[in-house]
Amino acid sequence: MHRVAPSFRQAAGEYLWFIDRGYSRDAALKLVGDRRGLPRDDRMILYRGIASSAQSAARAAATAEAAEAAGLPMLVDGYNQALAILHYEAGRPVFIGTDGLARDAGGSHGRIADGAAFARAIEKLAGAAASMRCPSALVFLDAPVPRSASHAELFRAAFAAAGVGVDARLEKSADAPLKSAEGRVLAATGDSAIADAIASRSGPGSPRLFDLARAALALAYPSLDLLDLRVLVGEEADQRGPSEAR
Repeated sequence: MHRVAPSFRQAAGEYLWFIDRGYSRDAALKLVGDRRGLPRDDRMILYRGIASSAQSAARAAATAEAAEAAGLPMLVDGYNQALAILHYEAGRPVFIGTDGLARDAGGSHGRIADGAAFARAIEKLAGAAASMRCPSALVFLDAPVPRSASHAELFRAAFAAAGVGVDARLEKSADAPLKSAEGRVLAATGDSAIADAIASRSGPGSPRLFDLARAALALAYPSLDLLDLRVLVGEEADQRGPSEAR
């Protein structure tokens, strides 16, 4: 688990306080990060992992638990999910956001230097999908990423080998088809914008969010212990008390 200093715990509570009151996320991050002297990785964890209380609640309500997700077809945010696993195995911070979704601070920016590690990450995703009796998976990949066509073949091969019906599509942006998902399907992603789009129309027969990357890591590493920002923010709030002035 990525270890954080007491200053990070204080920064997490402060950052949430600001964004819950409508402050710019960028401005809040700079203010809190500079005040607490946070390094790059810790700032990235705050930025990617802490959503407003309202956003976190809405995304969590739209997220399917494993029992509910079993047997449903899946739309997969391919790079988002595979890179979370790749970064975890490379020793980069992977954590659970305040909305309950796993994210990473890997910062690959579309560059995948270790093709073998990326292929292994895809195999873990496929294994997790198979363990849930997923009948079919449609994987979306960002076409501008170098070697995206080859990566699509890796997804097809890994999911097919795991017994999951699969196709992989290259898109100008993988976000668009995932945001517009319809019907009783799972949207496997840790992307905040996609999560908000799914959460905004949550209801009976609507798509549900599912954390396939986290499920895959838990399957591969039974003793998995990720930094959970839900717990950390809750503990910090308890320590401050309801009437502590800011």
